[in-house]
Amino acid sequence: MSEMLQQYPIINGKEIHVRTWNPEGGETVICWHGLARNSIDFVAIGDELAAKGYRVIAPDTLGRGLSQWAESPKCEYSYANYLEMATAIMDFYRCERVHWVGTSMGGLIGMLLAASDDECERIGSLVLNDIGPEVPTDALKRIVSYVKESMVFQRYSEINQYLQTLYQPFGPHTSQEWQLMISASIRRLDGGGYTTHYDPQILAGYDANAPVLNLWRQFAKLAQPTMLMHGLHSDVLTKDIVKRMREVQPHMAVNYYLGCGHAPNLFYPSYRKDVVHFIENHSLIDNRVIEPNRDAS
Repeated sequence: MSEMLQQYPIINGKEIHVRTWNPEGGETVICWHGLARNSIDFVAIGDELAAKGYRVIAPDTLGRGLSQWAESPKCEYSYANYLEMATAIMDFYRCERVHWVGTSMGGLIGMLLAASDDECERIGSLVLNDIGPEVPTDALKRIVSYVKESMVFQRYSEINQYLQTLYQPFGPHTSQEWQLMISASIRRLDGGGYTTHYDPQILAGYDANAPVLNLWRQFAKLAQPTMLMHGLHSDVLTKDIVKRMREVQPHMAVNYYLGCGHAPNLFYPSYRKDVVHFIENHSLIDNRVIEPNRDAS
């Protein structure tokens, strides 16, 4: 089994923590986590894909996990900056084309890259883990409420219970997996208490009065093989959104997961198996991106 490396490259002037597996491997898989998560979510699938010969790269987004925090939160914690950093990470690791596995926010970043004129050819296949081109208002308010509220706990047992309750919709975890995930999701404060691992300013640029997320135009442009993971109890990816996504992209593979909400966790073997199977069946050598609006020359 390939050993996981923890690296700290400087990306666009910021130190970014990146978990990597099998650095001399074949095809590359980039795994990108959700809004308030970090790369610990991909350690199981990273091990599995590396054992099959893939190179796996899983960054902590700016302001999360062990990555540096923003100096100008309102500007730097934005999708525009995340896209720039994602492109710079692909440049740093010399990625010509990649499989992209994105959970929630990570899926949106992958979708935007895959639909862009400049970067679409670098995304060879796309896994969207419980995210679509829009997010219902109630779900967005729920996420904003807990991310913006900076919780402080005096004992590990207290924050452990809080996070297990918060992340219960992810689906099944073993006790060992819970402890691994939670240990990478907390940090000590100067006063000795515990809080979550991310910068409390990651939503500094959020505007409750801004237009709701609408990426249907970008989603319609996707020409890559795409797989959607849908937690059937998810409030972020509803059945109506999935229905419309299937109408817009009729060739998209859709996997449904009973017993979990937002978002299916990739520690769970059967969820992980679907992703690995999809990647194995879409070699980057064979599935070149088709761009109908670009001349063949």
